[in-house]
Amino acid sequence: MGVKITSWGHFIPETKLTNSELSKRFNVTTDWILERTGIEERKYFSDGATSDMIVKAALNCIQQTDLSPTDIDCIIVATMTPDQHCPSTATFVHQKLGTKNAWGFDIMAACSGYLYALQLATSLINSNSYKTVLVCGADKMSSCIDPSDRKTVLVLADGAGVSLLQQSSTDNNIIDTICKLDSSHSSDISMIASGSKAPSTIENISQGKHYLRFESKTIFSTAISLMQIVAEEILSKNKLTFEDIDFIVPHQANKRIIETLAKKFDLPIEKFLINVEQIGNTSAATIPIAISEALKDEKLKGNEKLLLVSVGAGYTYSASLMNLS
Repeated sequence: MGVKITSWGHFIPETKLTNSELSKRFNVTTDWILERTGIEERKYFSDGATSDMIVKAALNCIQQTDLSPTDIDCIIVATMTPDQHCPSTATFVHQKLGTKNAWGFDIMAACSGYLYALQLATSLINSNSYKTVLVCGADKMSSCIDPSDRKTVLVLADGAGVSLLQQSSTDNNIIDTICKLDSSHSSDISMIASGSKAPSTIENISQGKHYLRFESKTIFSTAISLMQIVAEEILSKNKLTFEDIDFIVPHQANKRIIETLAKKFDLPIEKFLINVEQIGNTSAATIPIAISEALKDEKLKGNEKLLLVSVGAGYTYSASLMNLS
């Protein structure tokens, strides 16, 4: 038995936040923003919550198959921007999609969320307990950033990407996934308020503690280092080299991180799937959106071997090898 990725789907909002708008807000030039982020515009969702973006992506995904929502056994939602703390965002996806035969839950691994969810879904299917799992990565980052905070506003955005995994007697698309956690610098990226440690009091909210903050100057270098470590580990474990990989799909944190990672690997930038320029950093959604969009645009033909690699707050970091065929 193996795990087949039956289809992909994504949703990208239409509302744009351009460098021109941000240059006026922060009194910098558009060239200054582009030079530091590689991002030209970010997409914001104003017509609902995280679950609404997931449902749009999921319907797109399901419509590519002969399946219906009632065929789904489990929904895994990777997000750091849930619709609300309780119940889970998976509950709202379940309700809106009509997946009456499924159970579901949320996980929070920040920008590594999709790969963490992929590992869980693969394990559930390999346990022979479930046959069809909807894996969702989605974040509405515009809901948790301070509009006056240049560090976060310049890069973060909204979107959803999903994949439908099924048990298969003939195919096995997912070769391996490694998930890791380095908690030694857990405060580098944080959102302090709204949890049990610092509830949503008037005082905490007035101090902006409910916003996501980038608190360290070493986030850039740490992200590159951890992605390099886990990418090289999974290749070594599976006796592969970069020459065996058709495309690398990195977390779309910003273009400068991806370009630096390419230099670390001594690889041409053309070997990396990149779409952050026109979308922004959608956290847990970046990797599935990148793959789904590349398949739709036929940049990917559906027969490639991919290396997926991510890093997120915590620091969570992960890598996955998959065959699209």
